[in-house]
Amino acid sequence: MNAELEAILKSYDAFREARQSGAQAGDLYAIYDARLDDVLRRWPKLSKETLQRLVDAAYVPWRRAQNKPSAMPPRA
Repeated sequence: MNAELEAILKSYDAFREARQSGAQAGDLYAIYDARLDDVLRRWPKLSKETLQRLVDAAYVPWRRAQNKPSAMPPRA
């Protein structure tokens, strides 16, 4: 996975988790939004709404992959 996309997904995940618990959501959203703005500066024809849809589409599979073990545990 692209390192920049992973950084965006991690900041998005942190924001979503904080929003549910009520802690630091505003600060974490600012970090996430700044990462999106960095991408939009390099891709001026890309709209923020389209980029957000792309992040949303990548988030669920990324989140699922974070919860899976990377390898099968050894047999005893």
